[in-house]
Amino acid sequence: MIDARLIVVRHGVTDWNREGRFQGHLDPPLADAGRHEAQLVGARLAADSELRPARVISSSLTRAVQTAGAIASAAGVGVEADARLIEIGQGEWEGRTHAELEANDHDRYQAWRHAPGVRQPPGGESIAAASARVAELLGELTSSDGPFPICLVSHGGTLRIAAQLLLDLGADHSWALDVDNASVGVVTRSTAGWSLDRWNDTLHLLGLEPTHVDEEDGRPLAL
Repeated sequence: MIDARLIVVRHGVTDWNREGRFQGHLDPPLADAGRHEAQLVGARLAADSELRPARVISSSLTRAVQTAGAIASAAGVGVEADARLIEIGQGEWEGRTHAELEANDHDRYQAWRHAPGVRQPPGGESIAAASARVAELLGELTSSDGPFPICLVSHGGTLRIAAQLLLDLGADHSWALDVDNASVGVVTRSTAGWSLDRWNDTLHLLGLEPTHVDEEDGRPLAL
């Protein structure tokens, strides 16, 4: 018997996503297409009795709050902003594109691109620090009595961490997960523990908005 359900949604697309520009803790808003994506995912969740959120908790960054607002409005609930869901900080490279880094910071950029395992830009927030804040929030939510479903609106890197923590994945496995803009993932808890129902579901966008805009071979180009 399912006793808890978490819905995870990545924010809609920004102009910086399209440009391959590192976002991290910086705060660009949704692009026009991203606002449309937010409306589409909100309508999708609100129309499904198993997915209609009882709570919507969002990263405090604008691109996530705007997405969460559309979901919450469709579901008839409010948005709870929580800074523990913000993106992993990208250090010195926030606001810069891959093309700029290739030209102006070539050696460090090439070392980052080709390093094995989880890679952080120079001065970036550590994965351990980001994992600690996400784990704290998940611990609070999953030890509560609800109400469920709870929708978490966040970012590509942060949602990979959430998947790793909830599903006990290795870092290499979680970092290889695709997380498209405005995609939906669902995890449920029963007596057997947490299980993955779906991941990177973008059915609501098909034929209406392009998907998979900033990934390559299952690895994030920029967060």
